[in-house]
Amino acid sequence: HWYLNSPTMAIGPLERLVTLMAAAICLRAVIDGVGLARVASGRGLEADAWPFLVLRWLSGIVAALVLAVMARQTLKIPNTQSATGILYVAVIVTFIGELIALVLATPSAA
Repeated sequence: HWYLNSPTMAIGPLERLVTLMAAAICLRAVIDGVGLARVASGRGLEADAWPFLVLRWLSGIVAALVLAVMARQTLKIPNTQSATGILYVAVIVTFIGELIALVLATPSAA
């Protein structure tokens, strides 16, 4: 947020944080993939869970990673205000993905 108020700030720390964000998303994808493989090989997935699973991966992982890469590329211009806007959108898609993950983790009422 400070990059919107003071656009003359050094870009280096923001670039490092966006790189760490992308690395964290990749690590999360690996951990989620391992968890998904364990669930699928054990008891399997219910048919009604697949749309939520796809939405979780597309929003919470793929879209967040794409937006992190977009923010990193925008910082090369350098345009901190646009990168900040892209990072705000990345936060929203991450929240959506995490909320879907909570829905998937909740045992269905039978």
